[in-house]
Amino acid sequence: MTKLFRRNRLKMLTNNKFGAYLAYAAGEIILVIVGILIALAINENTNSKKKLELRNSYIIQLHDEADRNLKKLTILDNEANLMLKELDTVFKILLFKDYDNPRLSTKSFYLIMSKKFYPVMITYENLKFSGDLNLFDNLNLRNAISETYETFNPIEKLESSEQQAIEAYYENFLMRNVKFRNMGISSDSYEKDIYFENMVLTRMTTLAQNREAYTKAIESLKKLKDTFAQLQNLN
Repeated sequence: MTKLFRRNRLKMLTNNKFGAYLAYAAGEIILVIVGILIALAINENTNSKKKLELRNSYIIQLHDEADRNLKKLTILDNEANLMLKELDTVFKILLFKDYDNPRLSTKSFYLIMSKKFYPVMITYENLKFSGDLNLFDNLNLRNAISETYETFNPIEKLESSEQQAIEAYYENFLMRNVKFRNMGISSDSYEKDIYFENMVLTRMTTLAQNREAYTKAIESLKKLKDTFAQLQNLN
C-alpha cells in the first residue's frame, strides 16, 4: 500500500500535476489520521472491556467477602444477645438481693466472656491500595463500598474498650476477691461488692452498644450485596 502511494505521488510530480499531488497528499494524510483514530478507538474499546472484566471480578470477590462478614457478624450478634440476657438475669438477682441463687455464680462467668470480630477485608484493601477502586466509576457506589467497610471501625473500638474493662475486672476484682473453686455455690462477699454490680451494668451497656454496631454493619452489608446483585444482572 505504501509503495502504491509513493508511485502515484511520483507519477503526478513527473506529469507536473502539482495541484492533483496536493489533493492526493491531503487524502493520504486524512487516511492516516482516520486509521490512527480507528486504532485508538479499538484500543480504547479493548481497555474498556478489560476494565469492565476486572471490575466484575472485584464485584464477585466483594460479594463473597460481604457474605463471609455477614455470617461472622450474625453469629456475634446472636452471641451478644444471649450474653445480654444472661447478664440481665444476674442484674435482677442482685436487684432483689437473691444472693443465694445458684444461677448467680454460674451466669457471672459471662462477665469475662468476650468475642471479637475479625473482618475479611482482603479484596477491599487491594482495591484501595492498588487504586482499582476507581474502576467503579459511579461515585455513589464507591462511597457505598467504603462506607460499608468503615462500619467495622466502631466495632473494633467498642471491642477494644470492652476487652480493657474485662481485663481490669479480672485483675483488680476476681483475682483478689473471688475463690474460683467456690464459685459453683453461693459466695458471702463478691456478689455484694459495688464493683461487681457496676461491672454487670457496664457489660450490659457495652454488649448493647456492640449489638447496635453489629446491626448497622449487617444492614450496610446487605444493601451493598443488593447493589452488587443488580450490577451483575445488568451485565
